[in-house]
Amino acid sequence: MKVGAGLIRARNRGYTLLELMITLAIAAILLTVTVPAYRVQRLNAHMTAASTDIISNFMSARAESVGRNTHVTVCKRNEDGNACVTDGNWEQGWLTFVSNSSGSLADPNDIIQIHRALPEGMTVWGTSEIEDLITYHPNGLTSLSSTQRLVLCDERGFDEARGIVFSIIGKGSVIAASEIAEDKCVEEAP
Repeated sequence: MKVGAGLIRARNRGYTLLELMITLAIAAILLTVTVPAYRVQRLNAHMTAASTDIISNFMSARAESVGRNTHVTVCKRNEDGNACVTDGNWEQGWLTFVSNSSGSLADPNDIIQIHRALPEGMTVWGTSEIEDLITYHPNGLTSLSSTQRLVLCDERGFDEARGIVFSIIGKGSVIAASEIAEDKCVEEAP
């Protein structure tokens, strides 16, 4: 059989070693640029979610106290999630419950919500009056005698931390930690 003049010879269509090396170099450069940006994006998302979660839970407790016309307390919880504790920090989770005026849980059936621990690597500690708990009164006011703060940090430290501020009248807001009077991510012993 004779090959006709009009037929085109099939050419081998592979990649050369040089083309492959250039493609791998470009991929390595792109990964070097995008992976750190992705990590920062992920940490920012976790920080935003955690601060929103904290403030919404506390504001929900305030609404519960007004709606039920009773005292509602939010406290750091134990590992089982059924009692308040004074050791550890807020990142271990918290408990919301109907309480007496001193913030004590009288009946386990009065628990409104048990909040899970925050993601590993996050720390949350409170200033003196909100170190362990906060109680909302039936009128929506708090047990605080002055504005108090929670400081929420992750592995990046204080520069990227959030401050969660609670007023006597029960309002809460999330701000950059640099805007509050604290300057650290971990509560230091007196």
